[in-house]
Amino acid sequence: MEKQIWQGVEPSLWRRLADMSKPLVLYGMGDGADKVIAQLNRLGLSPHGIFASDEFVRGQQFAGMTVLTYQAAKQHFGDMCVLVCFGTEQPEVLAKIAQIAQEQEVYAPHVPLFGTELFDEDFVAGHEANLLAADALWADDFSRQVYRDYLAYMWTGRVDYLFRSETAKLDAWQELALTDNEVFLDLGAYDGDTAAEFAALTGGQYQAIWAMEPDPKNFLKLQRQLADMPRAQALQMAAWRQSGSLSFAGKAGRNSALYKENDEQAKVKPGAVTQAQTISLDDLWQQFMPTQPPTVIKMDVEGAEEAVLQGAAALLAAHQPKLAVSAYHRTPDIFRLPLLINQLNPDYRLALRHHPYIPGWETNIYAK
Repeated sequence: MEKQIWQGVEPSLWRRLADMSKPLVLYGMGDGADKVIAQLNRLGLSPHGIFASDEFVRGQQFAGMTVLTYQAAKQHFGDMCVLVCFGTEQPEVLAKIAQIAQEQEVYAPHVPLFGTELFDEDFVAGHEANLLAADALWADDFSRQVYRDYLAYMWTGRVDYLFRSETAKLDAWQELALTDNEVFLDLGAYDGDTAAEFAALTGGQYQAIWAMEPDPKNFLKLQRQLADMPRAQALQMAAWRQSGSLSFAGKAGRNSALYKENDEQAKVKPGAVTQAQTISLDDLWQQFMPTQPPTVIKMDVEGAEEAVLQGAAALLAAHQPKLAVSAYHRTPDIFRLPLLINQLNPDYRLALRHHPYIPGWETNIYAK
């Protein structure tokens, strides 16, 4: 493997920000901005200002700063370093970011959705052997390009690395070569949108759909979605490495997750943490589907992917179901998850695809 940008060709974004002479100005509010501010504070830095899209300004204050429009920020700060602090896949918003990047120095810092590990000099020094080992696992050249571009993005914060290795999500499903005999297991089913997408992709020709969602409000939406889908069942539980119960932070949206008090996440409202029933995929297979094990598993479980895979060791070894696994919730996931899948079943063919999104969300492993 040739020397990559994250192997010391240039300093990481965080080291460059520490030496930045331009004012650091945030673009966007909310949890993402909170995370970027927290990381800047760890470096002894603070943002100089913040702006948002015109329709979101409305005289708001955020983190003690007045939220400006971009034009007002440009008038006030002039030449600035813009840090994008929100996630988007909307083409018009992506175009706006690209437009601002023509006038300013723009980065979309990688801050993990779960945990606090940054992809910086210390992280690479501690994980370089695993980073290189994962690079050797990809089954095709494009996956290796996606992997290296994703690492380069995390290192530099430059979104052009994401743009140049994008794949439409529907195209990525083709990696799994779906048939009309699939048993689909949807983990982190939310409101059933992926189950509906799967049904459409197969033209309604499938053996069964099992969809798991622990959030009570999401589960009601999921039940409504599945009501008109034949051979589809919903389970109100969370996949985990073992069966039992765990604290769960329900947010009635896509960010609901198994909850750890020492794990930095999006803000949790008082009373939102409850208990959720958990089940390992090995137990799910034996208890619910012993004669019809899953043939396709989608895994978007908000940072619990490693634990869920560990709880599926027997299933993956015995039946090698096709996998679509989110690889972006925690910084080490991009190498830790392919290494784990390969360990559980070395016969898997691993592909990596990134779907249009800023920051590097929607980066998924497809295995068959």
